[in-house]
Amino acid sequence: MRFRSVRCCCCFLFLVVTTFSLLIVTADNRRPKNVQTALRAKWSGTPILLEAGELLSKHQQHFFWNFIDIWINANPDANDDVDSHTYTAKYCVKKILEHGSSLLSEPLASLFEFSLILRSASPTLVLYRRLAHDSLSSFPLLHHDHEIIETKNNTTQFDGVTVQSPGGKCCWIDTGEHLFFDVSELQSWLQNQNHLQHVGDSFQSPPVFDFDHVHFDSATGGPVAILYGALGTHCFKEFHVALIEAAKQGKVKYVLRPVLPAGCEAHIGQCGSVGASESVNLGGYGVELALKNMEYKAMDDSAIKKGVTLEDPRTEDLSQEVRGFIFSKILDRKPELASEIMAFRDYLLSSTVSDTLDVWELKDLGHQTVQRIVRATDPLQSMQDINQNFPTIVSYLSRMKLDDSVRDEITANQRMIPPGKSLMALNGALLNVEDIDLNLLIDLVHQDLLLADQFSKLKIPHSIVRKLLSTLPPSESDTFRLDFRSTHVHYLNNLEEDGKYKWWRSNLNEILMPVFPGQLRQIRKNLFHAVFVLDPATTCGLEAIDMIISLYENNFPVRFGIVLYSSKYIMQLEDHSTKEEGDKFEDDISNMIIRLFSYIKGNYGIEMAFKFLSNVNRLRVESDDHVEDAHLESHHVESAFVETILPKVKSPPQEILLKLEKEPELKELSQESSKHVFNL
Repeated sequence: MRFRSVRCCCCFLFLVVTTFSLLIVTADNRRPKNVQTALRAKWSGTPILLEAGELLSKHQQHFFWNFIDIWINANPDANDDVDSHTYTAKYCVKKILEHGSSLLSEPLASLFEFSLILRSASPTLVLYRRLAHDSLSSFPLLHHDHEIIETKNNTTQFDGVTVQSPGGKCCWIDTGEHLFFDVSELQSWLQNQNHLQHVGDSFQSPPVFDFDHVHFDSATGGPVAILYGALGTHCFKEFHVALIEAAKQGKVKYVLRPVLPAGCEAHIGQCGSVGASESVNLGGYGVELALKNMEYKAMDDSAIKKGVTLEDPRTEDLSQEVRGFIFSKILDRKPELASEIMAFRDYLLSSTVSDTLDVWELKDLGHQTVQRIVRATDPLQSMQDINQNFPTIVSYLSRMKLDDSVRDEITANQRMIPPGKSLMALNGALLNVEDIDLNLLIDLVHQDLLLADQFSKLKIPHSIVRKLLSTLPPSESDTFRLDFRSTHVHYLNNLEEDGKYKWWRSNLNEILMPVFPGQLRQIRKNLFHAVFVLDPATTCGLEAIDMIISLYENNFPVRFGIVLYSSKYIMQLEDHSTKEEGDKFEDDISNMIIRLFSYIKGNYGIEMAFKFLSNVNRLRVESDDHVEDAHLESHHVESAFVETILPKVKSPPQEILLKLEKEPELKELSQESSKHVFNL
């Protein structure tokens, strides 16, 4: 009996275990068969807080430093543990976005948020991590007392190194000669003024790259001090304040490279280490995981599919007629029955009872679908809903009234784009669909938004800004090339030969030296040419002459030249009236000025010739009570000619003027100059 009882107990236990196992298997089988995939970077994680600073520096370098000041002032105690349970990753990202977006306009803030979620600045921080490793490796004596951890196992990271600063310090300064891990060491170094004066001769300063963050108060020729550290640590705040003060005094060139060394996560604020402990998920690289279900199932789709909502009722265009009902008016009358009314509308949209389509109803179905998408409040969401629920709403789409404008636009696009091809444009600029990726698209959008933001600061209306961004660049057919060696180009100066430029350096390496913004290096080479093609009888042409002379007198390092022409003669050439018979050319003031200009240049030099043109403009303005757009007459030109050459000649200038009117050579020169402009 006892044996049978044991057997019964064993059987019962086996039955219970088996039943429990079946329940577990059944529960596992009921779990959804979802597959989640992610493309992760091989390098270790980077803090999102530091990535935010890098993204802001792309907009403007000042934003990077402003973001640091805002974060330090908003978090005075980085190690405060009060309410630490509220500092979740979601809360920290929201807080970072809030501080960063406060520096940007609304469109740029949206792009900043998207770039931060995409983790597009993470590779830049990996680069700074490598530079931090090189900084510590350049001082081999530190290796005896401290360590630098390198990953050599099977899970070797892409950056190949995890930086752990000596002594567990989270911040240090590299000056090329020393590494400082305490602010007191930095202060002692800064107080040694004699050392700073001869620092350039004693050691090699660390290199500074274009992507480095150089503080705007830094001294240009001072010694370089590179701070390696992470925003949010206590040591970073101390070093940052000390270096800014030294930079304002002109003692150092403050460079910041954001790095969070390994083991410093506990010494940073609650939000400073978010993103550093996890691998970075990469997005926008076109990686696809294609899964195919090989099971074939027979499904009855004749039943009414309930609960299909085309769009969110808050964004749906309810003014469209559905089976004779205009639901926008119904909702206005009965707002308290909104849920019931929308359920009834969904039923009408999804119902397939008596919805058999005739052949002629399919003729414009594609155009009607396009019209429904482009006129929706959210076109992308509308297109997704239509693609997913097309069989249930095809009857509704076929009953839409098609506008002729939509049909005409589709027809025009079909003529422009061949079948099977796609076209993608960003503000009128065509993009190659095969080469574009998400990161490149973000860069293009960032450039347009940055330009639009600059236009908005000039108080330009948004409608005009859209037109400016959509304006196509001028085609090559609208441009022309000018041979600067032509005899028809009259140069005012020659930087390589004129005596006024003999004190300038002729070494081309001078072009690499820094200058103030908007200025050019004064080099005794004809590197830059500015040739003005103008009619000397027009107000615009004469004012351009005064501008050229002003720049020339102020030693602007550009070679200035002019090409003169007669607008009247150009018009006659276009009418084919003087191409063969030049004697039929009717003389005008422009031709007269060109003849006198050529005479003065040949006899008294180019500077006197330009002075003659300037006198013409001055007499024109003075004769009409200083009116800027005063009309030019022939006596203005004659008086300017007499006034210009009077100190240089012995015979009366009036006699010279009469002789020049009959000179065929000068007349031919003026016509050749106009023909040269006509052929450009």
